[in-house]
Amino acid sequence: MMITIAPFTVDLSCDCKPPQLRYEKEEHIKTNHPPITYWGIYLNDKHISYVSSKELAENTKLWMEKWLKDRR
Repeated sequence: MMITIAPFTVDLSCDCKPPQLRYEKEEHIKTNHPPITYWGIYLNDKHISYVSSKELAENTKLWMEKWLKDRR
């Protein structure tokens, strides 16, 4: 079994009333609604979990590898 981690980004939509000019709208979204990055944990390319930081993803991956090894 192969366990991997990879980042993925979630862009939140903005439902407030930003300025109408394109460059001001883009700046508003970037400043007030930045994208959120999560770390996905995959088992044989199947997404099984996600965490909020790379460190947590790496720790989870190590824990899962040890758990799988101990089950053999």
